[in-house]
Amino acid sequence: MTTGHATSWAEWVDSGQWNSSGDTAMPMLPALAGDVMTLALDPDVSVLRIARVISKEQVLATRVLRLANSAYCAPMQEITTINDAIVRMGTAAVRNVVLAVCFASRLQAANVYGPQGRDLVDHGIGSAYLARLVAERAGLDPDEAFMFGLLHDIGKLVLLKLVRDFIKAGGQAPTPAEIDAFVRDHHAEVGARVLRQWQLPETLIEPVRYHHAPDAAPAHKGEAAVVYMANRLSHRYGFGCAAGDADDIAEDPIFTELRLNAQWLKDTDQRAPGLFEVARQIVA
Repeated sequence: MTTGHATSWAEWVDSGQWNSSGDTAMPMLPALAGDVMTLALDPDVSVLRIARVISKEQVLATRVLRLANSAYCAPMQEITTINDAIVRMGTAAVRNVVLAVCFASRLQAANVYGPQGRDLVDHGIGSAYLARLVAERAGLDPDEAFMFGLLHDIGKLVLLKLVRDFIKAGGQAPTPAEIDAFVRDHHAEVGARVLRQWQLPETLIEPVRYHHAPDAAPAHKGEAAVVYMANRLSHRYGFGCAAGDADDIAEDPIFTELRLNAQWLKDTDQRAPGLFEVARQIVA
């Protein structure tokens, strides 16, 4: 990999030189996560078949069982097998746990993503559970919402990795201000490119691409609005970021469009922090 004729990191990223000749910064979806997602998206797949895949990885199997027995799932009796966990939570929920575990384990290395990596993983996990809550209220698919909530800022992680790659290739390190501005303006587009590389459906890609501008989404405005609101709420609670955003969140037109109201917000203010801590301990 070389910087070619690029004179700055932003120019190098824009040129696409970093993504040529097979040397790509796009994170690959771990094989196990890919297998589970493919199976979970098959309406005819058996519980036993998914269980066999998950059971190959002891750490992952343990975390699936831990979530199935958590207060979040509220089981009537202790769940001790992966089969029972899948039946209890559903194939889509198990798929989401697998993706969250892989996301947390692969995308927080400080030597690759810098000090922001861990915060971005936490922000993704918090936003995933908030997106699920918002989607349930709005009458949209909560399991899909979990996925695009988890992945909405993956473009930021890719761009942070590209800073390291550019410097290793002999380029001059960009300033923090240059990085912040470019990441702010381009992370949604880059994130969508990652998900297309992973061959995920447009119902997941489009909300990531338009999570800052849901009205611009061509076909999935409701889903984009869900992740937009989940992101605002995640900033409100300080999930992977400084708390304090969204004091006026109930005045946002999208808040009303999603059928949210003051009582829902009050309940979520009380519920969300505890939910986040449980999720963080289980999947991260």
